[in-house]
Amino acid sequence: MEKIFSIEGKIFTTLARIFDLLTLNVLFIMSCLPIITIGAALTAMYTTTFKMARNEETSIALDYWNGFKHNFKQSTKIWLTIVMAAVTFLFAAQFFMGKGSAFLFPMLFVVTVSLLAFLYVFPLLAKFENSSFQTIKNAIFISFHSMAYSILLFAITLFFVGIIPIFLPKLLIIWLFLGCSLSAYVKSFLFERLFNNYVAYKDEKEIT
Repeated sequence: MEKIFSIEGKIFTTLARIFDLLTLNVLFIMSCLPIITIGAALTAMYTTTFKMARNEETSIALDYWNGFKHNFKQSTKIWLTIVMAAVTFLFAAQFFMGKGSAFLFPMLFVVTVSLLAFLYVFPLLAKFENSSFQTIKNAIFISFHSMAYSILLFAITLFFVGIIPIFLPKLLIIWLFLGCSLSAYVKSFLFERLFNNYVAYKDEKEIT
């Protein structure tokens, strides 16, 4: 019983982890406010949650800031590319939808590839040093090569982004304070396992 309530006990460590996630969530939301910095904020958040998932010693604010600063240019470049591509696609979709259903399946394919790749882009930036093109290429490759992981990651993202705020309003307060960081933290365990598998079993040129 004494061990449970000690500094190294489960209750204390759980509360400490919740506080870390709360701090991380606040930092992330504040960093996203300028909109243009969302890419860097996502990369910084995964940089921090990867360390948490590995049970490494962390300083949430310092780790987040280091990840934000180190990856700012590349993350912002990729984020703006994604935004411009999304806007272009929306305009193109409006145009082609009026041309008939023949364009429906190609557009659905593009949406599927984009959504699955988006799940991996910023975690890859947080984990590996690569060019922007190689990062996007790796994201697309892994998303389809590891489809089971992609489906699970998409389900987790959908749960935190859509289901909780829309269908579970009683959890809305918790979601506001922990939603983003908790989602990234849960997915970081999957990313760590998946990326380590590629490092171990794939040619280094594929991922590093």
